[in-house]
Amino acid sequence: MSGAGTKLGVGTHLRLDGETVEVVEFASLATGMEVVLKDGRDRLARMSLRELLTSDRAELIHDRAGPSSTDDEDLAAVVLNRLTKEEKEEVLERAEHVREMLTGYRSGSEDLPRPDEPRPQYAPGLPLKARYKAKAAELGVSARSTRRWAQAFREHGEAGLVPRAARANGGLSNADPRWVEAAEEVLNEYEEESRPSVKVVLEEVEARVKIKFKPVKVPVPPQTTAYRWMQ
Repeated sequence: MSGAGTKLGVGTHLRLDGETVEVVEFASLATGMEVVLKDGRDRLARMSLRELLTSDRAELIHDRAGPSSTDDEDLAAVVLNRLTKEEKEEVLERAEHVREMLTGYRSGSEDLPRPDEPRPQYAPGLPLKARYKAKAAELGVSARSTRRWAQAFREHGEAGLVPRAARANGGLSNADPRWVEAAEEVLNEYEEESRPSVKVVLEEVEARVKIKFKPVKVPVPPQTTAYRWMQ
């Protein structure tokens, strides 16, 4: 998939096999992350996140400004992959609550309803303010919190719902998310074989960043910082 610098999250538009589709949901399965895509005729399809990111079939559509190294939010895929299983489950559960508030459906689409949906307090015809209050009462939080979740979700998808403490886990809070993405790709390729020295891995990461994100200039960390992040 080409389209360096564009955030991947709910609402992201792509061209898949020549057809425009929109990301409407992320799903965490035992086999890995999957995305639910909706085309112009409201048909839904599932695809593994890994395939989406690596396939030549998909191309990101740049319909908003991409991230910079000073962004507060990481790329959605990178953020979610860095969470523990428990943290990821918490974020995905909160995302379901937010989608129910916004659409009446925990999947975010009326084409993928749960047996009890839409529940009366989240019926799409109700004012959003009423749905925010209903969700606040259900979860025992303030309506201000539910509004804040909705805004973060609209802007950044599931990544916007990740607590800052979890996002900073591992000392990578200051790392450019594109460098992290390239580093994770390289490390994953060595998963089934003996891993080379950190120096060799870092050289591969730097080369991967230049190829993957050209012509965008992604900051490469100093060697001491890169070694610490790699650990």
